[in-house]
Amino acid sequence: MLGKIPNLCLSNGLAFYEVPDCLKILTELEERLISPRIPFMVIRTLDFCKQFGLKGNLVNVHMNVDTNVSILLRSFSDTHTIQLKLMRQMKNKNAFMYETIRPKVVHTAIKYLVEQELYKDEGIVISNNWLNEYSNGRENFVVNDEDKKFVENENTGKGFDDDDNWNECDDKPINQEATETLLNDEIDDQNDIGIKFAPGENNKPISILMDLKVDELTFPKIYCGKQRKIKPNVKLTYAKIAKSELRMFDRRCGRVSKLFFTYKKLQTRKFSDAISINLRKTKNTKNVTATQMLNRDYVDGLIHNDDAFTFLRCDRSSPAFWKLKKKEVMAMIRQLGCPTLFLTLSAAETQWSELIIILTQVLENKVITLEEAESMSYEKKCDLIRNDHVTCVRYFEHRLKCLWEILSAPCGPLQGYELIDKYVRTEFQVRGSPHVHALLWLKNAPKYDENNPESIERCIEFIDKLISVSSKPTKFSEELINLQRHKHSHTCKTYVKDCIKCRFGIPYFPMRKTMILEPFSDDEKLTKKEREEISKNRQNVIKELDKISKSR
Repeated sequence: MLGKIPNLCLSNGLAFYEVPDCLKILTELEERLISPRIPFMVIRTLDFCKQFGLKGNLVNVHMNVDTNVSILLRSFSDTHTIQLKLMRQMKNKNAFMYETIRPKVVHTAIKYLVEQELYKDEGIVISNNWLNEYSNGRENFVVNDEDKKFVENENTGKGFDDDDNWNECDDKPINQEATETLLNDEIDDQNDIGIKFAPGENNKPISILMDLKVDELTFPKIYCGKQRKIKPNVKLTYAKIAKSELRMFDRRCGRVSKLFFTYKKLQTRKFSDAISINLRKTKNTKNVTATQMLNRDYVDGLIHNDDAFTFLRCDRSSPAFWKLKKKEVMAMIRQLGCPTLFLTLSAAETQWSELIIILTQVLENKVITLEEAESMSYEKKCDLIRNDHVTCVRYFEHRLKCLWEILSAPCGPLQGYELIDKYVRTEFQVRGSPHVHALLWLKNAPKYDENNPESIERCIEFIDKLISVSSKPTKFSEELINLQRHKHSHTCKTYVKDCIKCRFGIPYFPMRKTMILEPFSDDEKLTKKEREEISKNRQNVIKELDKISKSR
């Protein structure tokens, strides 16, 4: 590799083109109007920090740019706007996208794009006949039928006394296409205001794997209507290209829609490759043929033996994926024994002042101090986090690596107990932030033996050495104690026999010292009266603990 240029070097054709001013100011819906592809995705807002999540699949639909532009006003100025609804189908009640767009901005952007090489290769042209025919006309955006009287008298100079002589049928519509989609419902119903159109209706979806230029045609604001020009002697997979785009100093690919689009395309490509490999992997037989796949009994046999689901290993939410991970954990337990510690780690982006400083510098090109980051409002912090998910995840990964280095250090918190190995599982919570579960194996850790009192004592000493439940704040632990103090919320409350209980069993019963509790043996079974007495005392203790926790 000495003297060779890395594959992910920008000089290999991965550098972005400079975005012209006419494309920089485009909104999400305005970009959809001038893009030859529409990626239909259901993107929803999550809880707390209002991050975003994707539900369902991605549908890539071809559309006619000239038809989209023709629905706009035939004459407009820089200040004219239109309320526009992008529909999947005209019969649908809810719009896929709903924004107030600027026709002047859209026309300026499309005039630039049709001159680019990619749009010319696609044969995209904008017809000016419709604009030239009505270049001097003016159409009023009328929502309520009663407003038509005011508009008519304003244009003719007549008073309201002549309204009875006006006939709506005598007027020829100036722009038939616009009036067909104009909604004339009551002004009070804001959901029905605007122009509805479905450019992808009745168009056949295109596979994102077969559409070779789908990225450039879907996001003209990112690629400026130009295609990547990767050097022919450089071999780059789509995963490497996506890695370069998302980690680049230019944050244009950090948009939510682009992130989910890249994720779905990469996932679909992995599925396709896995299916191709599985069809070639056979046991003492030749490759699977189309005749066999059309045979119902043959397919049922694959399903019965779970061979039909192995291609789903690349999907984190599939049983095949977790089956593979389960085998890895069980193999580690057989080799290393029972894990010593279990860790649960959650991301706290809004409380990481260093991350807020980085996000402010990356997104706003502004350098702030640590004090300014700490005093920043919660809403502002959430807005920064929502606008650059890649930086947030990479920062969390960096902190996680630093944690493992600290735990593995000879002078770290696990002094005398070397970290042998670990198993880490990363998932994402309802709020969209990463969450980690980890199993740790420590060297020289005591082994628990219920029949050996000395083993029990050594385990208790080990627990007291590494874990503390003391509520006495110190210089460094006061903030950590506040993070560990549980507060009941809707996520922890469960209903058991019409009673609200915490699913974590909090508050816990107080104990004077650390103890390892064992279940009752068969010889120590309690009578019904004794169980009722213990249950009654237990409820009294829980009530007192609730009072104490509420008083705090």
